[in-house]
Amino acid sequence: MDMHPAEPQNELLQCFDEHGTPTEVHTRSEVKELPPRWWYATSKVWLVNDEGELMCSKRAEGLSGNPNKWQTYFGGHVAAGLSIKESAQRELEEEAGINKPLEDLHLIDKGRDETKKVHFEFYTVRFNGRPSDLHFSDNEVTEARWMSMQEYWSDQEKNRDRWCNGCTLERQQMIRDWLKSVAV
Repeated sequence: MDMHPAEPQNELLQCFDEHGTPTEVHTRSEVKELPPRWWYATSKVWLVNDEGELMCSKRAEGLSGNPNKWQTYFGGHVAAGLSIKESAQRELEEEAGINKPLEDLHLIDKGRDETKKVHFEFYTVRFNGRPSDLHFSDNEVTEARWMSMQEYWSDQEKNRDRWCNGCTLERQQMIRDWLKSVAV
């Protein structure tokens, strides 16, 4: 399968040591070779409205990973020279057309997967707009809609083949707790 234009194999990714400190830069194709040789990182951003709904989006047909599947967040691999949080900010702008200052991205969870050699950070951003307010300029996303966490969980349980990149029950609770802490 050909690569979607938004995910070129020669894209330069930031690599890290096992503690999350930036080190060198390698191409996406080098980083994704198996077995993994370099630590890399991903960033993910959940858009959440005041009602606690998640903005879910549908991935484009031509993507190499999970084409035509629904996901609960925007995000991707950390590009060369960016921090994980800066990457989250950039992915949100590229995939959804939403430009938010770094201080509007609130860390929900972080960790690493030893097997895949990947660090990850999950952020949430308050957004009370409509799906039609989003702009899919990088062509990775084709559609979006608000879903309550219960509606999302029920749908992905019944239709697992339609979903990727989900939001666990534990992280849903973290998002709810964050929303309560920032309630006006």
